[in-house]
Amino acid sequence: MKLKFYLLTFLVLFARGCDFYSTSLWFFDNPTGETNPLYRFFGVGWNGLIIANVIIVGLIIYAFYYYTFKYTSTKLKTRPSKLTDFVSELYFNEKGRFLDIFYRTPKNKKILLAHTGYVVIRVVIFASFLATVHNLCQFYNISIYNSFRNIVGRPLFVIYGLILSSLFYFSYRLWNKEYEFNKNSND
Repeated sequence: MKLKFYLLTFLVLFARGCDFYSTSLWFFDNPTGETNPLYRFFGVGWNGLIIANVIIVGLIIYAFYYYTFKYTSTKLKTRPSKLTDFVSELYFNEKGRFLDIFYRTPKNKKILLAHTGYVVIRVVIFASFLATVHNLCQFYNISIYNSFRNIVGRPLFVIYGLILSSLFYFSYRLWNKEYEFNKNSND
């Protein structure tokens, strides 16, 4: 577990560094294309973006640290019949509230913190590398990427779709892992 923690911590720092490098290539020349809401709507400069990212990445690493070293998979008292009921019981202590996950804060905050650490560190790594590839291909005017841009129109919609898909994938992977653990431990 220690090795995985250090590996993913290194990867998230490296991926964010790559994203900063690729953004800085054109940010200093012409920042009008920057889509970061902190810059676009609030006028936060480069230093503010760095500080905000350090804080956010620090919180992500802390949540992943909590998942890795402090959190243990929760055993439910009753045997879960299906994944959605398991997730509902895990977060809200009752069945039938799976959809509440998407718009309500769960009762079990420590489980939420741990699961957020597991999922978000992976999503941020994936998203940062996608953003890096996008920025570098745009800056260096890569012809195959330009063809891709002509086909899809707005590549950011594809990128955001991939990021959202990765969020669902890693959440499902974690929930399924703990569901199988609970199912097998109650046998």
